[in-house]
Amino acid sequence: MAHEEKVSKIMKQGKAGDRLANSQEILSLAASLARLGPWNFNLEKHVFEFNNEFYSIYGTDIAKEGGFMTPEKYLHEFVHPEDITKVKEMIQCMCSFREQEFIGEMEHRIIRRDGATRIIKAISSASKDECGNIIKLYGANQDITERKILEDDIRSNEELVSLAADLARLAPWEYIEGIRRYKFNDSFYAIYGTDVATEGELMAPEVYLKEFVHPDDAAVVKDCYEKANASRQPDYVNQVEHRIIRRDGEVRWIVSRHRTIRDEHGRAIHRFGTNQDITERKLTEEAVRKKTDEIYHLAYTDALTGLANRTRLNECLQEELELAICGMSVGFVLFIDLDDLKTVNDTLGHSYGDILIAETGKRIAENIGNNAIVGRIGGDEFMVIAPGITEKTAIDRIAKNIIWAISQEVRINDNSFHISASAGVSMYPADGQTAEEIFKNADNAMYAAKNSGKNGWRFYDAEMHKTVYEEMLLTNGLRLSIERGELSLNFQPQVTVTRGEVIGFEALLRWNSYEYGSILPSKFIPLAEKKGLIHIIGDWVLREACKFARKLADNGWFTTFVSVNISPLQLISEDFVCKVCSILNETGVKPSQIELEITENALIESHSQSVSRLNELKAMGIRLALDDFGTGYSSLTYLQSLPTTTLKIDKTFVDTILVEGKQREIIKTIIALAHTMGMAVVAEGVEEKGQIEFLEKYHCDFLQGYAICCPVSESEAIRFYQENSRA
Repeated sequence: MAHEEKVSKIMKQGKAGDRLANSQEILSLAASLARLGPWNFNLEKHVFEFNNEFYSIYGTDIAKEGGFMTPEKYLHEFVHPEDITKVKEMIQCMCSFREQEFIGEMEHRIIRRDGATRIIKAISSASKDECGNIIKLYGANQDITERKILEDDIRSNEELVSLAADLARLAPWEYIEGIRRYKFNDSFYAIYGTDVATEGELMAPEVYLKEFVHPDDAAVVKDCYEKANASRQPDYVNQVEHRIIRRDGEVRWIVSRHRTIRDEHGRAIHRFGTNQDITERKLTEEAVRKKTDEIYHLAYTDALTGLANRTRLNECLQEELELAICGMSVGFVLFIDLDDLKTVNDTLGHSYGDILIAETGKRIAENIGNNAIVGRIGGDEFMVIAPGITEKTAIDRIAKNIIWAISQEVRINDNSFHISASAGVSMYPADGQTAEEIFKNADNAMYAAKNSGKNGWRFYDAEMHKTVYEEMLLTNGLRLSIERGELSLNFQPQVTVTRGEVIGFEALLRWNSYEYGSILPSKFIPLAEKKGLIHIIGDWVLREACKFARKLADNGWFTTFVSVNISPLQLISEDFVCKVCSILNETGVKPSQIELEITENALIESHSQSVSRLNELKAMGIRLALDDFGTGYSSLTYLQSLPTTTLKIDKTFVDTILVEGKQREIIKTIIALAHTMGMAVVAEGVEEKGQIEFLEKYHCDFLQGYAICCPVSESEAIRFYQENSRA
């Protein structure tokens, strides 16, 4: 592409601000390429104003020299001593000109900061107003050293035209109509690695094609000749680029320019032209093309997998949606997320995780087909854009194959892995009008698949959007719940089976939202864990529970404890033990007055780390209870490793002990097992007298449930304690 075309293309791109920036960039580039240094002369201050383009000719910059310089200093600092006088005269002439306008040119030598002597062409311009006042003095200095050297060389060479042709690698030729032969000279043959003495001055077109033109390009060259013959224009010009094979066997690129002049009858009276070696230009173009391809690759390709990146996926989907608006395209998007890759990264390192991600991308690509676009959005998330497929049965089959392929064994350094993935499907244009909306809906469907048990896929439906929207609103409300005073604690007593004496209270969190009313803990606690709010809320719950324990102690009930449920995310936090210590010190509560309840599943998720934290807490004197026992995956070995002092039987077991013999046997076994291991047993969810009698018969230690007391406020809990404490 010509320089003018490149500039035109740049100027047409982007917004107005971008075009202005491009224009300035082009002007700066042009000045740099021409080695042109603009300047102004400030009459009032009698100084030159120079910029970095000017100083670049002199091997320096504005930071070192300053933006202003007096004529005297310029002469002293840069002008060659032998040329100072004529430069000084030029400056004086410019400042005292009498005409309406002044334009002057002068060549002189300068000495750059690196000591090199260069030749400068100084172009000066000045103008006056109608009153004779100087309006403006300005100009530009241009480095013409190479041009002067070339001119001197050419002047010293008697074959001026031949030298110019050689420098341009330009070979003239003409076609003699009468004998239908080309006429070539040595300048022509030089490009071909031969001469007139070897080849002869005349050559038929078919001989030229056979002897010099690359076989793969012969047809295009012949076509160019035939077009010239067929044209009846008085002055016909055309050209063709093709490869030649020199006599030394080297392949070169040339551009052959043809001109045919015809008389009024359409007869060709003169044919001539030039062949120019453009190999270096073609190599440069190829290098630029490769660099452009590299830049495109970097801009649109994910480095780890070699797949399309998020930017490319977004552009592709946007193009698809534009076609869909015209009724020219439909398809689906598949959003895929690996399940529990974090476990691999945390256990074996991110290098293993990266290999799994790369292998996953490969398996997705292998199972989607050639027309689809597969890309990695980031992390362990992938996206597939599949045009032309809308049948749910076909999509089901594709999703099933991909999920199955991902789940197959991966071996890395003699380690075998099985990893699953969850996926969401959204259709376009049915499920959204923009790329962002389609991606978001596929993402929502993917999370629905995860919430359904992982290792599967779900189609997007509008209800998912409603669920996500409600979750977002609920999350925003939950973030503000503490400062709005919407959170509170209720307390449910735990009593002895035999005498009904209160030994402690379980703190139960309640959220009464201003916008949404009373919200169940089973709904907002998982949300708090998912959105990273559980640490703030958990700290608030522990602090409020400790304040209640302090009130119990202030009433003389030092042995009565308050039990608090702890999230697994709190337990594995590095500063959890420190936070507990800080809150105990802040509220003035003894560690023995607080019991922390941890679920089995919470411990299983990070067993060694959790046990280490629990041992620290137990050493401080804090009571520890294993909550919801029987709903997880406990084993004797696992149970023995826990430093818990209390075991709480889940309500689901207690509910059926009066009607199911198997459940009764399980509870009897749990109680006996816990006592054997030195743990006290609390039965949760006790609601009937018959349940109490059964639990008492088999020596359960403590009871908790509506049969004893429902969860109550702090003041009601204290009143209950007073009524049921030891006489």
